Amino acid sequence: MFSPVTPRSLFIAVTLTLLACSLTPLGSRADDVAFRRHVINADSEFMAAAVFDVNKDGKLDIVCGGYWYEAPTWKKHFLRKVELQGGRPDGYAHQVFDVNGDGWMDIITVNWRTSSLKWIEHPGPEGLAKDQEWKAHTIAVPGNSETGRLVDLLGDGTPCLLPAGSSFAAWWELKRTPNPKGAMNVEWIRHALPKELAGHGLGSGDINGDGRMDIIGRYGWAEAPKDQRNGRWIWHADFDLDQASIPILVVDVDGDGLNDIVWTRGHDYGMYWLQQTRTKDGQIKWIKHTIDSSIPGCHSPLWEDMDGDGIKELVVGRRYLAHEGKDPGEYDPQSGYRFQYDKKTRTWKQHLITWNDGICFGLDPKAVDLTGSGRLDLIMGGRHGLYWLENLGKGNSVAKGLTKDPLWFPNYSDRLKLMVVKDEAGKEKAVKTTFDWGQRRAQILAAVQAVMGPLPDSYQRVPLDMKVLEETATESYVRKKITYNSDFNGSVPAYLLVPKNVRKGAPAMICLHDDTPEGTKEPAGLGGRESMQYAHELAKRGFVCLVPDYPNFGEHLSKDVAKGYQSAAMKAVWDNIRGIDLLETMPEVNNRRIGIIGHGMGGQNALLTAAFDYRLAGVVSSCGFTTFPHNKDLDALRMPMLKKAYNNDPAKIPFDYAELIATIVPRGVFVNAPTKDTVMDVQGVKATLTSVTPVYQLRKAGGSLKFVYPETSRDFPTATRTEAYAWLEQKLKR
Repeated sequence: MFSPVTPRSLFIAVTLTLLACSLTPLGSRADDVAFRRHVINADSEFMAAAVFDVNKDGKLDIVCGGYWYEAPTWKKHFLRKVELQGGRPDGYAHQVFDVNGDGWMDIITVNWRTSSLKWIEHPGPEGLAKDQEWKAHTIAVPGNSETGRLVDLLGDGTPCLLPAGSSFAAWWELKRTPNPKGAMNVEWIRHALPKELAGHGLGSGDINGDGRMDIIGRYGWAEAPKDQRNGRWIWHADFDLDQASIPILVVDVDGDGLNDIVWTRGHDYGMYWLQQTRTKDGQIKWIKHTIDSSIPGCHSPLWEDMDGDGIKELVVGRRYLAHEGKDPGEYDPQSGYRFQYDKKTRTWKQHLITWNDGICFGLDPKAVDLTGSGRLDLIMGGRHGLYWLENLGKGNSVAKGLTKDPLWFPNYSDRLKLMVVKDEAGKEKAVKTTFDWGQRRAQILAAVQAVMGPLPDSYQRVPLDMKVLEETATESYVRKKITYNSDFNGSVPAYLLVPKNVRKGAPAMICLHDDTPEGTKEPAGLGGRESMQYAHELAKRGFVCLVPDYPNFGEHLSKDVAKGYQSAAMKAVWDNIRGIDLLETMPEVNNRRIGIIGHGMGGQNALLTAAFDYRLAGVVSSCGFTTFPHNKDLDALRMPMLKKAYNNDPAKIPFDYAELIATIVPRGVFVNAPTKDTVMDVQGVKATLTSVTPVYQLRKAGGSLKFVYPETSRDFPTATRTEAYAWLEQKLKR
């Protein structure tokens, strides 16, 4: 039983009209690696899986929780009764090793719910024949561990158990001694590690190049002593990786001979790498780079060679319902990707593995050649089920027919009716669950890209290389005139305002200007725009503020400024996303407390940016939109490209602002809609609120919407700005 998945095109070269009416997938790259989905057990809810020859018949079998599945038909066999707590099974890691030396592979589990470490003893051939239960042996009960791995910490080829303890930090050494009966006595010896390693995120690797295995955690790394058993591990508080993945990967990304650090945010959006550099005196320094910010909940990344070119890649996939839907992005379509680092461009090429096929990677996925094809397959177990993704390689005739694509979307006759969703056959049903809404949200984002052009992916994420051109101190903050790289075509001029005496964990804002063009009453450049006023006022309140220029306005004037983009609007969105990348590199900024504010075109762009980047916790849009049905002339929206593409008919545009705002759920949206705005019809804004409210209620986030209607013309009055700033201070506390 299988259904196909395929890699996505980096950019889809089709016309706007075709995209708007398409009910078929938008294309695929036939030369890329393709994967075929096999269902081993769709009802399995165990959090991890392992692959080894259980019965020694020469074929690799799959073990997952309470069962093992015999190759090649995947016949299900009983293994053991797994502990259940709170309706969820234990067993958050499945590591394989012959613990007792009897020649049969055992399983080592790391457990959250029973706070234990265990090894599960293989019953041998006679036990297998009788479906005898595998015996569980408790190693220790040290506390909750989300998962763990076997690591060769001692460098002697014998793996040690390294659990990711939430409140403890230690590793366990296996010692085996013969007994008089000819069997082996098994003893596990606990060795303490620096307490700073406790928490979410753990990995291992040689950081300083001394040949010993160091250990990495969220807040830094522990340098291994010569005597790992009895020596003192030296703590280096070099960074904060947030709720980092398990494992954190220690690999030489750029091939310079220094090991770097690669990780994902296990319960949020984003994947990153720390580039290791050295000062002249040999001190280690780190440069933070964003790999991707569009994929949530990648808890357990792999570093494997999936395309067989001899170079390993970052392989990631979603985790399913880690916190019962409370994590950002848990209701997005399930997906998996691989990322190849390009040394020439210093960026990552994104390749799709699986999309919207009900597959996620769980807590302990495996990459192994399951069939002897010479290609690595992927096996993963989680609350979503147990699956095998078969690697078909490149250029395979079957692979060329695999056509799923994330940029597919259907038409809706009334786009303001948000509580309906269509499936791939075009059949419409009511949105009753948050997963239903996740499907509609993905369709909306695809439709927006049909209008604005495709959002660039990780390959365009060049190193930021921020440069400070000027620096001015004011009474409340330091204002820096800067540039930062956005893509291959150049840099973005911007201002960065850093409050004086700012402390770690500060909130940050991206401040976007109005759409007033050059030659009007406003002075040229960023300095005279409303965005600087917002930044000035917010910086005085303790916000770090970034003010990027807008393509083809201010100091960002060039006919090539949006080269490679279908619209200046999408170019601006990408510039803003790179601005978030920049803010996240600042030690002063809490990456969970970043928002965006804009007026006019800046208000529209604030909404667009928040729709595409979930790292923004709150958005303020002033005079930024109205529903398309309330506009008789698309020129009123300052979007001439829409007029040209859709014959000035709003009904033909495949998305509306109500849909756009709904994609931001459950994050906060503050809207300033003056009643006398002659450009944006306030009735359309009110219609948007009516439309999106049920979506926010579905996500139990009704209090996140704040729409205000001051009795004024197209303006962002002082009283309303003050109200918006207070709202931001509340929303960005997370």
